[in-house]
Amino acid sequence: MIAVENEAALVGMAVFRAAAEVRNRTVVTAGGERHPVSPVSGGFVALRPRGFEQDLTASLGALGWGRPVAFVGDQWGLAGFAAAATESALLEAPSGAARTGVSFVMPDAFLARRKSAIERRLERCRTKPRGAVQTVHAVGVGPWTVADPAEAVRALEGVEDIVMSDWTHANTFPLLPDHDRLTAHVLPYEFGDFDANIHHVDDALRGLHEKGVDRVGLLIEGNPDTYDVLDGLPVTNREIRVAPGVPIGLLAASHNADRFRTDPFARSFAYFSGLHSRHKLPAEQFLGELTCYLAAGITCVLVEMYKGDVELALRAARLSGRPATAVLMSDYFSGSENTLVLNRPDAEAAHHAAEATRGGLCTMLITDEELR
Repeated sequence: MIAVENEAALVGMAVFRAAAEVRNRTVVTAGGERHPVSPVSGGFVALRPRGFEQDLTASLGALGWGRPVAFVGDQWGLAGFAAAATESALLEAPSGAARTGVSFVMPDAFLARRKSAIERRLERCRTKPRGAVQTVHAVGVGPWTVADPAEAVRALEGVEDIVMSDWTHANTFPLLPDHDRLTAHVLPYEFGDFDANIHHVDDALRGLHEKGVDRVGLLIEGNPDTYDVLDGLPVTNREIRVAPGVPIGLLAASHNADRFRTDPFARSFAYFSGLHSRHKLPAEQFLGELTCYLAAGITCVLVEMYKGDVELALRAARLSGRPATAVLMSDYFSGSENTLVLNRPDAEAAHHAAEATRGGLCTMLITDEELR
């Protein structure tokens, strides 16, 4: 059983630890390789169910859009019902989804999208690695590393070489205990072409492999499985081990919860990309999906907003029929942190303000909760 750490901490580690437990149970074949699919890899909805009447429509709606749903503390068995009703896969932690646990429902449409995305990204990589198996320890790190470094330290035992982005090297790597013993291989982080980041990591791992390095660390700012470089990284002659973390965009959004009278993450949230073009999703689907979640009172966190569709996101907030506040967060947990709060703004003014505020690492929070 994977227990919920804190009844109020839906955005904590419980969902991501559970996802790491089940990530190898579902695979898709892409590029002649069998790739594990995490239920939190391409955007998802998390719910703490209150009952069938309150949450059935929201969960079925998300599954209908092809989004996995994480059910936390599901004492009504809503996950099993939703899986059966939509002919989706039900993934439970090793001991089953207990009342205080986490379970996932994964629809077929999500798996089809993951397969297509991985195939596209593999096309940018070189031929598959050769030789002995290289074990890659993908470790989710972030600001919490200072308070609770044990999992990251344990995952990197016996590792001497470690790959990371320049952003992580500057802002998070120094937080790791005993980081001076590690040989850092620092890569440029391209905010505007994330598929290129996957390519850079593949090259770095391959180069170390060719030098005989068969155990290597890979630091991920957040959760390795969620919108990150494991999407489309070749797995031939590589064993990927994941030490989960909280996605940095979700963490940034949760740091703004105290702006509101009621915690916007107490009961539910949707976490997905605002850069729908990168994921080959029609703009109409992004608009419809976001509008449906907001209309259902689900707090939404949109990542990849460096080039994400701010204008369409604000339009969804207006179409939802509920009062909405948007918070744009740029470059959190660095020296360039910036926040813009848009409270029921004029559409054109809000769009121009958002464009002027966007940084590299950019996230948008939209909620119907009232500001303090």
